[in-house]
Amino acid sequence: MERVFKVIAPQEKEKSVTRIDVRAVVQNATGTVTLTDLMLQDGAQLTGHVPATREMLMKLREDGQPAAPKHFNALIRGRQTLIIPNRGAYWSVPMGTPVVTTAIDFTVMARTSIPAGMGLSHGYRTRQLVYDNALARGDVVEFLASRHRVTHNGVPTRHYAGVHHQIAAGNSRFNVDLLTEGAPDRPQPAARVLIEMQEWELAGGGKRL
Repeated sequence: MERVFKVIAPQEKEKSVTRIDVRAVVQNATGTVTLTDLMLQDGAQLTGHVPATREMLMKLREDGQPAAPKHFNALIRGRQTLIIPNRGAYWSVPMGTPVVTTAIDFTVMARTSIPAGMGLSHGYRTRQLVYDNALARGDVVEFLASRHRVTHNGVPTRHYAGVHHQIAAGNSRFNVDLLTEGAPDRPQPAARVLIEMQEWELAGGGKRL
């Protein structure tokens, strides 16, 4: 296994690189040559991962079998905090299993009108993801980190700001805010929240340098 680095520095400093062609030339050799893990990055410092010939991640094993996707649901009103586990079923995952960060999907079904849209955030309201369109009762908004997509009533939309969410190993805290305009409405807007995630663990290879 050979790892090759190449720094590309345009002679014209005011111009940017818009295209890179990579060609592999093999001479005086027999057998199979495989090229993997082409990575481009900005800046002069070279980083990356150790080459691996096996998958880096695999589905979390529960009692020796791949874990099915986990589902959680909550009925919320106004601004609420949800605690979501990412550690597998109790007594089914060996202690010390290297559970890793994974994507987490939220589906929000409006039980009442939500005048100013809604927002998601991590524990101390970091990594905000805001959808600021008004929702009518029965509207469904999906925040699908696993597919890098947001939909409103099944139609993909770009009317949002922020980043899709990930969930770390253990228990993570997420805030779901149903937004109102001006003074808070009484009663607060209500929605049902469905959460889906696939748990993963570290397999062979892929350790950081």
